[in-house]
Amino acid sequence: MFPDVEGVAVFFCTRLIDDAWLSEAETEFIQNAVPGRRAEFATGRACARAAIEAVGVEVGSLPVGTGRQPVWPSGITAAITHTRRAGREFIAAVAAPDSDGQLGIGIDAEVIQPLKDGVRDMLLVDSEQIAVDELDQKSRDEGAIRIFSAKEAFYKAQFALTQGWVGFGDMFVDGIGDSGSLVETGALDVLAEVRLPAPYNQTVWDGLVISGVTVRRF
Repeated sequence: MFPDVEGVAVFFCTRLIDDAWLSEAETEFIQNAVPGRRAEFATGRACARAAIEAVGVEVGSLPVGTGRQPVWPSGITAAITHTRRAGREFIAAVAAPDSDGQLGIGIDAEVIQPLKDGVRDMLLVDSEQIAVDELDQKSRDEGAIRIFSAKEAFYKAQFALTQGWVGFGDMFVDGIGDSGSLVETGALDVLAEVRLPAPYNQTVWDGLVISGVTVRRF
């Protein structure tokens, strides 16, 4: 699922864990949220702790950083995703060893569903629009969601290394399928220190596209 990375651990849940343990700092961050959001946050943290411990690192609190991203323990790179469809939940986390801070990893899950034209135009560059339109009618929704999900996973992976913003129009996928690469549409300063294209893998499961992306420093 995660190209060219050894020792990866993934944990997922298909229901919210309302009573999942949270640290004092985590509880303080989420205390004013509605119950559903608190449960979603706690479940994501539970999956992340399980994944991190599976790669051999003890972990307690996973506080929230200034960019609202989880702060991972030293020597670890990780990511969380969560989505809901038809009242069902999917929450997952991935973790991998990263002793020298050279690896970014991203995971994303998206419901396969039609995108409104305005949303599709925002998410897909022209070459991606053409690639989706060339698919048969039944496959077009899945194709568009595959592109969206790959970009979401890429954003998480690169942010772990750059702490910088990358928009949907700044990258394009080089094909639509279970594997491929994300390529820059232009030269972004924020990505100057990472290796591109960035490889990704995908799987379709239970009405979802699930994507895994890895990004490395030069």
